[in-house]
Amino acid sequence: MPEGAADPLDLYRSELFNLCHVGADAEFSEYHAFLQAHYEPLGFFCGEVLPSAQSMMFAIRHCGALAAIFRLTPVSDPRSDYFDLVPGARDDDGAHRRLLEVNNVVIAREFRASIALGLILYHSACQAHASGYHYVVGINRFEVLRFFVDFGVIPAEHPPLSLLGKEHLQDFVNYYDTADAGSIAYMHERAKRYFHQELVMRSIRDKYVRPRAARVQHTPH
Repeated sequence: MPEGAADPLDLYRSELFNLCHVGADAEFSEYHAFLQAHYEPLGFFCGEVLPSAQSMMFAIRHCGALAAIFRLTPVSDPRSDYFDLVPGARDDDGAHRRLLEVNNVVIAREFRASIALGLILYHSACQAHASGYHYVVGINRFEVLRFFVDFGVIPAEHPPLSLLGKEHLQDFVNYYDTADAGSIAYMHERAKRYFHQELVMRSIRDKYVRPRAARVQHTPH
């Protein structure tokens, strides 16, 4: 359990997480070091994954500890796969709609079994909507795609892409409509239910299921 978390349930209490914009030099250095520490062992740390001048960078802290980072970047390249793979990314006349990409999603190991990913996805959608983007988009490996879909994002069906040219990775686009009023209403309701559900499910496991399993395991037969 991370330092500062007095109770395992603290990892599921949204009020204990603080999301902040990365702006100062010291904050950017921390962001860069965190990204490098997690991407370099995987062979991902290269120029393509670094923030651009248009990127908005964020950090999530839990009781003072750095739990996660991510960045949001406008999709400006008209040749981007997003415009071909995201349904609705082009108008009927073929004009590109405004897309905001989520990238550099890195969660510290001790916070991966927490609500950190949900907070990242919810904030990203809120930021995209507030800034007038039509969709928030991202690319994820198939192995982790389910965690994004469970929160409410939509996977695009297409042959797998290969991140940074690495053939062994199977990457898929996912997206969320941040322009439609019904989609926005669902976004807020889904987040409220998700954070409550995660807290209650963890509480049930810790208070009832695990103690009962331990008693059964140690009961003489």
